[in-house]
Amino acid sequence: MRETSIPQTAIEEYKKGVIMHFPKNKYDNCRWSKNLSTWQMLKNRYDNGNRDSQLNKLYNAEYNLIPWADENSMDFNEVILKIAEIVNDTWFRKRFGRLFSDTELKVEYADSRQNMAYAFGTDFLSFPPNFCNVPIILHELSHIIVDRLSHVVYFKKDYATHGRMFAFIYLELVKKYMGESGYMILKTGYKNFNVKYRNRIPQSSAKKKILRERISKYNIYNNENNI
Repeated sequence: MRETSIPQTAIEEYKKGVIMHFPKNKYDNCRWSKNLSTWQMLKNRYDNGNRDSQLNKLYNAEYNLIPWADENSMDFNEVILKIAEIVNDTWFRKRFGRLFSDTELKVEYADSRQNMAYAFGTDFLSFPPNFCNVPIILHELSHIIVDRLSHVVYFKKDYATHGRMFAFIYLELVKKYMGESGYMILKTGYKNFNVKYRNRIPQSSAKKKILRERISKYNIYNNENNI
């Protein structure tokens, strides 16, 4: 196999695409800020279950962010360069570097008959010709981040495929790598289609008690009216 190199990234060609190897980086960490780890930033963005209830909402929310087929379309080599640029960026490595340090990512150039790009597991991305653009790259990289994080941290709560954690990471990547205009388009889409991405606010014991009382009264009312 022929090997080439992009700064800080080894590229090995295979039959359907390339294998990208990301070596260790001096900025590799998982800290969102000086006083907050990436996991602390993300862990309260959990969902009510594993069901991917936000999938259609999120697809609708990002509709205006995704360019039409030929608009701002990239060829496969440009996709690889963009992935390398993002993953090797200092901002990215400081927040997610430990998830990519000394790891491989297989990137497939899919057949044009494939009607979507997708991520599979922790190390595989697939891009058909009409789905090669920056927002789709960021969308699929967000999946890789969440899946790799699940192998580093034991998830005690549920984090759905397109749930709060994914939606937040995707929004932050868009803000960093597509600028304020892209960020506002996606954030507005989240608002319009009720995509949840903010921290869950834990309920106090007093609020939980009030909620239990309301549910109890509701059940009593229904039972009385069904007699």
